[in-house]
Amino acid sequence: MRKKLLPLAIATVLACVSAATGLAAGSTQVDHFSFTKPSNVCGISGTTVGHGTSVFRDTGNGTYFMNSSFSAAFTAENGRSTTLTAAGPQKQTSPAVIDEQAGTVTITTTYGGLYEKFSITGGPTLSINAGVVTFVDVFKYTGDPNNPVGDFISETLSDLHGPHPDLLSDFSVFCDVVGPYLQDP
Repeated sequence: MRKKLLPLAIATVLACVSAATGLAAGSTQVDHFSFTKPSNVCGISGTTVGHGTSVFRDTGNGTYFMNSSFSAAFTAENGRSTTLTAAGPQKQTSPAVIDEQAGTVTITTTYGGLYEKFSITGGPTLSINAGVVTFVDVFKYTGDPNNPVGDFISETLSDLHGPHPDLLSDFSVFCDVVGPYLQDP
């Protein structure tokens, strides 16, 4: 499930990073975004409508700080709806580490606040992940130090503080809880 939800989050982050690449070190970019798109959640087709705001700051030392809020409602074809909410800071904790010999690039990012909360739209919470978590992501090195990040290789989690049932289960808990609700007529 994680692989199905992460593209949305990654696209949001990349949009912010892409918008900020032309910024001078230490500058800040504020973005407001919204979208409507066909989606598939836990094997169930529907439509997602989302919106959010991000504040991205290039720290000038090869890292960044971003604070964002995001909300998206997924409505299944049968009319059932869930809402995803996320808010809080994210910080790249050090510049990307390039290991030319291994052919890898490692990026460490720490998230805080409400990592994600899924609820029945207008109703109770179905799943929540909140608190601090650090991701260590490893990518193939492109050979270009100015654009070093290639294909994704692996990810590990550390410094988990707070409830993170979906992160710890590779999001299988999410589909176990949200899937039956969305399927029910």
